[in-house]
Amino acid sequence: MMKTKLLLLPLLLIIVVCGCKKSVIIDLPEEANKPVLNLLMSKDSLIVAHVTLSSRSSAFGGFPEPAAASLKLYEDGIFKEYLSPFNFDARTYYKGTVKAQVGSKYRVVATVPGYEDVEGSDVIPEQAGVGEMSIKLVANTEGWGSKGNISVVLKDKPGEKNYYRIRFYELATFTDSNGGNPQTFKVSVDFKTGELQDGIFNKDNHSEFYTDDALFDGRSSRFNFITGRGGEFKKLIVEVTSLTYSSYSYLYSSFMARLKNEDPLSEKVIVYSNIQNGLGIVGGMAIQEYVITP
Repeated sequence: MMKTKLLLLPLLLIIVVCGCKKSVIIDLPEEANKPVLNLLMSKDSLIVAHVTLSSRSSAFGGFPEPAAASLKLYEDGIFKEYLSPFNFDARTYYKGTVKAQVGSKYRVVATVPGYEDVEGSDVIPEQAGVGEMSIKLVANTEGWGSKGNISVVLKDKPGEKNYYRIRFYELATFTDSNGGNPQTFKVSVDFKTGELQDGIFNKDNHSEFYTDDALFDGRSSRFNFITGRGGEFKKLIVEVTSLTYSSYSYLYSSFMARLKNEDPLSEKVIVYSNIQNGLGIVGGMAIQEYVITP
């Protein structure tokens, strides 16, 4: 009798499942074929925007651009100018003549034929307050050259939410095959943080570090970094960027998406967008560079 019951159980399950069959239509959001407006505005810099159409990315061609787009720039609610198209590296961008100013709010409205107007806006934040910065060279036990222990102090303003990004560069000079025509370039330096409680930036080498002031509002906070490879580090450029909520959310979620998407077992990250009727970002930032030596 036991064998009979075990054989009948799958059959009963099939009957129950088939008898309760019901069609369910799930309305999934359609993100393909939408205008994408991308514009990160930096203090005292010209405003440059890029417009594409969302689609499945190609390994070779990138995202398609609309045949004709018109972009209008507003400063503190007042129309300033149309952004002029120009070509760079086989892509079309749109540039204005107005330099972004601290405290001003900029809104960009893009008209793309066949779609509703898309728009986004943000302000330009004040420059981040910084304190002592230093680099100490230590022996690189993993390869050539020396590693650098870098210390950066942020001076946070009280009573407001602040967001930061830190990156490092070294100056590298390259010459042609004959040893002439020297040219100097900024080369990104990868690093880890020296904070044990940091669950992301202390595990692997990255080229950027993000934080808000949730744990040090209104106080000075010291951050320690260890370069991920050896180098001479005669001069190191410390780039400290003050971000708005929108630019921080976009850049940090983009960073996390790249990080998580490399792991097939990780939950996928949705990249932040503040664009109406489309996708992308209009975000403000204030970038400042400092040169330190060992």
